[in-house]
Amino acid sequence: MKRTLAAPNDPLLQKVSQEIPIESITQPETQELIEEMLDVAYDNRIDRTKPTVVGLAAPQVGISKQIILVDIGASKRGGLSNLQVYINPKITWQSEEQDEWCEGCWSTSRVAGAVSRASRIKLEAYTREGKKVIEEHEGYVARIFQHELDHLQGQEFISRIADPEKLHWVEKEEWVEYKANEGWRDWPKKCSREKWEKIKGTTQ
Repeated sequence: MKRTLAAPNDPLLQKVSQEIPIESITQPETQELIEEMLDVAYDNRIDRTKPTVVGLAAPQVGISKQIILVDIGASKRGGLSNLQVYINPKITWQSEEQDEWCEGCWSTSRVAGAVSRASRIKLEAYTREGKKVIEEHEGYVARIFQHELDHLQGQEFISRIADPEKLHWVEKEEWVEYKANEGWRDWPKKCSREKWEKIKGTTQ
């Protein structure tokens, strides 16, 4: 089945995703879902050396399962890609120290913002082969994990932004400017909470 990215008002994005029984991880049904997610991540290209995303959660492509893809080779300035599959991921520890950085999302249209997240995390998950893994990550990759795990709980990054000055409207062609030299810190285009709620479909 060919998957596409869900619209911001898709109700599945607001639901808690289902865990996958360990004995079902290696079954064809689960493996097919993973392949469908990878197809989206690589934009259906045969060449799977460079994903078009640094992270993807199953609900974003219409799958209510606890599966995420994370490029653990990603950095704020690019880098060698290493997209990995994580099933039933859970953060078991996170640092009190936090970093603020800009975030956008395929599931929030042109809405972006400045989000504070733990700078370091430890997590447990299963690989697509059914092997349990325990990993520690920091910086940008830790942020990607936290962002994608929010999706599994029916949350977008916007729910973590309390200051309206830190919720922004960014056109596609402005994204490079938004990120370059931390342009997001003084971004002039704001997005009101009311506007976001209309995009999300929770208000008329």
